[in-house]
Amino acid sequence: MDADKKEDWVDITAQFKDAAKALPLGGLLHESSFNLSNAMNAAEVMDPKMDAFCEANRVKRKVLTLDEARKDHLKVSNFSPEEQLGIIDELLACMATWLSGHNLAQTVFTCWYVQDLSVLEDAVLKAACVGVLKCCFYVREVLAAASVHEDEDQQTTLYSGFDLLREMPDRRAMAALKDVEVDVNRQIRHFANPQSKSEPFCAAHGCAAASADNVEQQRALLIRIRFLKHLFGFCMQAENQQDALRAEAKKSLQSAKEFLAALESGLDFGITRCEESPKNALMLGFEPLLHEHLLPPSPRLPTIMSRKDALKYYADLIPQLQSALEIVTLPSLTACMDFFWAFSWRRPTPCVVARSYLLHLFFSFDMKKADQRLRENCRAFCNPPSLVAKVSISSKPDVLHMLKDFFNLLGQVVDEMLQVLCHQRSWHRQKLVGVMSKLATLQDQGEQLDLTFTTLLMSSDPEYHHNGYFSSYILWFVLQLQLHYILLPFELELYSVDEYHYVFWYAEFLYGWMWGCFKAAMEVQKRSEMAGVKGSKKVKTSKKVDREKENQILLMQGKQQLARGCLRVIEAMLSAGRITRPSFAYGSERTRFHHRFQALNAFDRPQALTHEIYLERSDMDAVMKQEANVLMGHAVDVFKTATDLFEKLPHDIPEAANLLKVAKTNTVVCKLLSSGHKKESTIPPQFDFSLHRHFPVVRP
Repeated sequence: MDADKKEDWVDITAQFKDAAKALPLGGLLHESSFNLSNAMNAAEVMDPKMDAFCEANRVKRKVLTLDEARKDHLKVSNFSPEEQLGIIDELLACMATWLSGHNLAQTVFTCWYVQDLSVLEDAVLKAACVGVLKCCFYVREVLAAASVHEDEDQQTTLYSGFDLLREMPDRRAMAALKDVEVDVNRQIRHFANPQSKSEPFCAAHGCAAASADNVEQQRALLIRIRFLKHLFGFCMQAENQQDALRAEAKKSLQSAKEFLAALESGLDFGITRCEESPKNALMLGFEPLLHEHLLPPSPRLPTIMSRKDALKYYADLIPQLQSALEIVTLPSLTACMDFFWAFSWRRPTPCVVARSYLLHLFFSFDMKKADQRLRENCRAFCNPPSLVAKVSISSKPDVLHMLKDFFNLLGQVVDEMLQVLCHQRSWHRQKLVGVMSKLATLQDQGEQLDLTFTTLLMSSDPEYHHNGYFSSYILWFVLQLQLHYILLPFELELYSVDEYHYVFWYAEFLYGWMWGCFKAAMEVQKRSEMAGVKGSKKVKTSKKVDREKENQILLMQGKQQLARGCLRVIEAMLSAGRITRPSFAYGSERTRFHHRFQALNAFDRPQALTHEIYLERSDMDAVMKQEANVLMGHAVDVFKTATDLFEKLPHDIPEAANLLKVAKTNTVVCKLLSSGHKKESTIPPQFDFSLHRHFPVVRP
């Protein structure tokens, strides 16, 4: 089209609306190339929830650049205490919003002053900005190193021109916060004690002088500076591998928690946002739309947290970080892995920052000891002769080389497994598939090592053998992952009630393998002790270790009984017609079964169960011929057995108390139902997972 020729625009709104009337509600007219993936990724134009620029374009004011703001009399000095408090509180709210999953461009870097600290002539605000930026720098480094976040969890993008003060030495940043702390504290002491001869104003740092009227504001300001100082202290010291500095990090976090409790009392002292619109709040030193030009065509439009919500976020985050710090104090790999499982199972789920710090701390602490701790863990589990110095083959170069390769590969698999546990739980099943594939390869290698070492022992140490050591050790990891894979959907509410039968059937099978594997490992370990493989120092603690292992077996046997009990309850409900099997218009139960458990086919041990095996072993045709009250009576017996097993466990096992409650409650409920209670009811029962994430309480 020629440049001089004007375009002729035709209004087709009326015709478009008339044509749209022919579409049903929710109907969509599209080309054949527009598929489901396109529909899921499309943004609806002019919808405020999907089109970020819809809201941004409603802003009538001119969005200034930093240079334009300077010319437009951006305030850089002579701030009142109210202004200082308001800006610091807003910065803390912006940082909390970023930590909760938004990007830096729309949160922390909406503040004019963090773009270029040299424009600020106020020492208090400059130190606060330095503290926030350095905290963001360290947290971003941990998030990037751990890599356990998805796009919806956290955004670590750092656009060109954003400076998180990487080049500024930590000592200089900490000194700036301490200098301001001293100055503000001096002013407070002066007006708290009028007889004092101390100077209330620090001209060298440009701090606004306090007065008797605003001493409370100065106290609130001091609390914020100290909170930032300790939070930055934690971020800085947690990176260090020295025990003394890690202890300082723990103290800094505790101090930040204590000052956080006092922050809320001063929230009303600072200036607040001037609400132009719900999405575009203006405040001194901030411009929400400052970096809109850097963002993708349809970015998320975040709402900066309110200051109370930001304090609540920090109040939830700090205890999670304190808990994550405990990982460096644990003595063994078994304890660390148990901690990872427990941390992953917490309710509510820890935030991505805490999960990232947990993994980062473990890797930085365990990197040099990984091989050693794996070997110690293997010794504690089954004590294979190839890892004991008294056995001659343990010093042979070829044996050492094979062991090194084996534990290197195992270390990679364990690291990847722990990384998966630190991901959001909804991603676990998808990411565990890759881990299980590598573990299946390692399982074959472990069996081959057992055969090779057994052959070597026959010629050098015929009184020993190596059958079932490494294969049992790898099998233990396999069973843990398989159970996590099939039971996790209960937490995510992915299973329908009619699927519970084959899920609990499979879980009962795996728990049987699990305690059998653990018991077999105990037996081969005792055989090693009898052969003199174990040293005398270790024998002294064998009774305590055996007791702990026996408790683990009781726990697994109890869980197996709970799975069997739930299986019997579902069978009784199916027989009574209170649970019905679906009629499939498309697909089949076999297809669904295969889809649920397909990832478990990677392993040879235990044998992957097919739908045909399920039909054969469960024999549902015979089950459906039995009376519901008879089946419920079987469930009572099973839950009683589970109760007896859990009652033998000590009270210091955290999971045991809730499992005992589930077993006892289900025993009572099933006894009522077996006696004819609600016999005529056709209402499906409720399965309550509030007491335990995997084993429900039956609510008839």
